[in-house]
Amino acid sequence: MTVDKTLALVTALCIGLVFAIGGAVVIGGNQAQLAASKSREMQVTALLLTSSMEQAASLSATHAMQIARDPLVVGMFKAGDRDSLTRYLKPSYQALASEAGVNMLHFHSADIKSFLRVQDPKNFGQDLSSIRPMILAANRSRQLQKGLEVGLAGLSLRAVAPVAEGETLIGTFEVGVDLKKLMDLAKSASGADFALFLSPAMSGFTPKDQTIAKDSAGLVQESATNSALFEQLHRQGAIGLQRSPVQAEARIDGKRFGTFAQPLLDYSGRMIGTIFIARDISEIDSGFNRAVIAAVAVGLIGLLAGYGVVMIAVRGLVLRPLGALAAHATAVAAGSEGGHAPDSSGLKEFADLRQAIDALAAEHGKRRIEGDEM
Repeated sequence: MTVDKTLALVTALCIGLVFAIGGAVVIGGNQAQLAASKSREMQVTALLLTSSMEQAASLSATHAMQIARDPLVVGMFKAGDRDSLTRYLKPSYQALASEAGVNMLHFHSADIKSFLRVQDPKNFGQDLSSIRPMILAANRSRQLQKGLEVGLAGLSLRAVAPVAEGETLIGTFEVGVDLKKLMDLAKSASGADFALFLSPAMSGFTPKDQTIAKDSAGLVQESATNSALFEQLHRQGAIGLQRSPVQAEARIDGKRFGTFAQPLLDYSGRMIGTIFIARDISEIDSGFNRAVIAAVAVGLIGLLAGYGVVMIAVRGLVLRPLGALAAHATAVAAGSEGGHAPDSSGLKEFADLRQAIDALAAEHGKRRIEGDEM
């Protein structure tokens, strides 16, 4: 390989190595920043749902206390007048259902039996003492209870307030919120999908259309904004019970999803399942991949451009002047009267070499003259 190609190749490889190292540092930093950004975004998304649930629980508790302390409600409840209670609270239920996602106004007698469901007046009389610990807690402590609880219809966000006249407990009153509506609102605000999975072993709840052993370690989907997506994630083993928040990624139908799971706790702080969040991050990853490809392309272009520039520079500054000096030195060695070496480069090293050749040529000429005179 010629000198110019060797020097150009070595120089270009050095330039390429610098580009590669710089690109690797930049890409690594961007990758770490992207991962941190994904983590923060998933945590904020999870906080959006849990904050919505906390706000809904507080709002439900406020309505439950207001209605439970209404003298008219207390009087009708004490008299056992279901029809009057239904007529009186029906407008309130309709307003709360449309504005706050409330799906239940439920009275329970002092012996913890269903007295009146305002949304379903003909459905009453069930003994709730063994399946509704929140009602039992409010009945015995005469203190407001709020949070998540599994009931006959599944998981719901509830607030249960005691209804009393003086020191006499008449019963309890409950306001329930539709969790599906809360999740749909959270999806609209964040673009992520949400699901609630219950553990039959921990919650005691088994869907009517499924047969699952009470001691099963599996999970059942209670509600979700995209049931099909979470069923696929569940089948892949991406969803399980989590004692602490866990972030991961999964691939479904060629799409990449960022996932976030955290414990699902009932009103008493007992773990009953998992809150699971999934967000399509395919576009984010595609953008990063495009940036990596662009960086590689810039590096290759830089490598080729560096090779070409070095080739031109080496030939112009080194090889041509060196060739001219070599030709002149050859002529001098052959006894030709070539005069001074050509002034073909401004580099100091070539100037020194030119002076040396000129001096050599002068000395050679002097010796020839002396030889001829002798």
